Amino acid sequence: MKNIFVALLVGFLPLCSFAQPQAEIEMMQPLSLMGQDQYYRFDFGATFVNSRKYVDFTVTSAGDEPLELKKLLIAGSWFNASTNCPDSLPVGQKCTVRTFFWPREKKMYSGRLYMVFAHGRSIVNLYGRGI
Repeated sequence: MKNIFVALLVGFLPLCSFAQPQAEIEMMQPLSLMGQDQYYRFDFGATFVNSRKYVDFTVTSAGDEPLELKKLLIAGSWFNASTNCPDSLPVGQKCTVRTFFWPREKKMYSGRLYMVFAHGRSIVNLYGRGI
């Protein structure tokens, strides 16, 4: 059975000209069972309407075989994502999934980022509030 580990480093990097608060959260859990899901949470916090914030999730292939990324999906209004991750990430290499939040109204928002790997999924529940 393969032991593949996914480490997500979360760097909070808002797009604004004010002081740039930064937080890092390191999460590492084994993906040792076929179809096993890992759940994470990220809150963008209060964001001005029609302004945008983003967070970079750094995915690290830390197993004994390359990490196979099958799909990257995002659900929820006013969230989107892009990545530089290849289909097959060599052991010891890193790639980035950049996730954006762009509220259009003063209200609460939620969404989900799905990173589907050959041996499981990492799911990030996303939250934010338009002010």
